[in-house]
Amino acid sequence: MMIRMNLGEYSYDIEVERGILEKAGKLLNLNRRVLVVTDTGVPKKYSETLADQCKEAVICTLEEGEDSKSLECFRKLLQTMLDNSFSRKDCVVAVGGGVVGDLSGFAASAYMRGIDFYNIPTHFFRRLTRRSAERPR
Repeated sequence: MMIRMNLGEYSYDIEVERGILEKAGKLLNLNRRVLVVTDTGVPKKYSETLADQCKEAVICTLEEGEDSKSLECFRKLLQTMLDNSFSRKDCVVAVGGGVVGDLSGFAASAYMRGIDFYNIPTHFFRRLTRRSAERPR
C-alpha cells in the first residue's frame, strides 16, 4: 500500500508492505555509503538484511530505550559518519522504533547541513500485532 504525503515541494510516499525490508534496495537509493542505525531491541537480522543491499554500509547499534536520546549518542552517530568519510551524497537509514528514528533523523539533518534520511520503523508493527493478539475475543 502506498500512502502519499502531499506537502507541496516536500511531498513523499510511504510504502507499507509485509516483507518490505527485503526490497529496500529497490525502493531506496542505497547505492552509496549508508549509516544503518538500529538499537539492541531490534533483531540483528533486520539491520544486516538492509546492509546487504547497500553499496557500502556502516551499522551503528545504540542501546534500546529513551536514554539513547542523548548528546552522547548524537555525537556517536556524527562521529561514525566523520570516521567513515560520509559526504553529502550519502544517507542515514533508521531501522527500529521511535528513539532510533528521532535520533537518526536529527543526526542526518545536522551532518553537513543535511543528508538523505530514510526511516524503517519496526516497533510499531510488533506493538500493533501484540495489541491485536491481546484483544479479548
